Amino acid sequence: MKQLKLSASALVVSTLLLGCSTSTTESENVKTEAIWADIYVTTQGESSRVIAELNVSSRNGNNIQLSDKDKLEARAAGVTKELEQDDDFFDIDYRAVFNIAEKDTQFSVRLVRGESNETLETTLKLPAPFTIITPQKNQSFFRKETLEINWTPDDATDTSLDLALTITCKNNEGNDTSTGTTVRNIDDDGSYSINLESLDGLVDPLLNTKKMCEGQVFMERIRHGVLDSKFADSSRARAIQERYSDKFEVRLEQ
Repeated sequence: MKQLKLSASALVVSTLLLGCSTSTTESENVKTEAIWADIYVTTQGESSRVIAELNVSSRNGNNIQLSDKDKLEARAAGVTKELEQDDDFFDIDYRAVFNIAEKDTQFSVRLVRGESNETLETTLKLPAPFTIITPQKNQSFFRKETLEINWTPDDATDTSLDLALTITCKNNEGNDTSTGTTVRNIDDDGSYSINLESLDGLVDPLLNTKKMCEGQVFMERIRHGVLDSKFADSSRARAIQERYSDKFEVRLEQ
């Protein structure tokens, strides 16, 4: 069993939001080799979402909006769906949902370019599903204890496993304050330990020590896909099984 003891830092908001552009360019104005793609399939165990984000040249380039002659489509288990545009405050992406999430399910995602008669195809295969066994609902830990995280392991050699712990407490003014840690590429052997006392946020003198903190673990098992070589450098493709643990308590006082 491995143990983590790090200088704690607050769990960082996804770096995908850092430096991303809010400007938009029509795909008909972008050459194929200048299209940067982030294509991934993600599931929490029932349905799977196929998501594709296209930018000009890099992840920080202008968002690409598909022109009328271009389209994105995905195929899995004999079903083909066109990806539909989804807008949010930060960017544009394209999505489709499939009612399948089994291990080794293969997805094919195609960017079809009408003007140049090109088709760029990317393949992804879901890794094995898993269950976070502990921590369990309403399980309680003191901040000087070790948090034991257990899940159903997998021996695949072409996947990686990431873990994020988030703990939310109340400060003396009654406001929420969060701490935690992210650990990437851990051994997928079913067990990991985190020394809670290593998290600086749990020894903050401004915390209300009479209030319970709430914790949760998030894990991702990731298998990289095979991306069409015509996409711009640093484009990426991933298939992800993701899971949240039950919420648990962290006591600041014994």
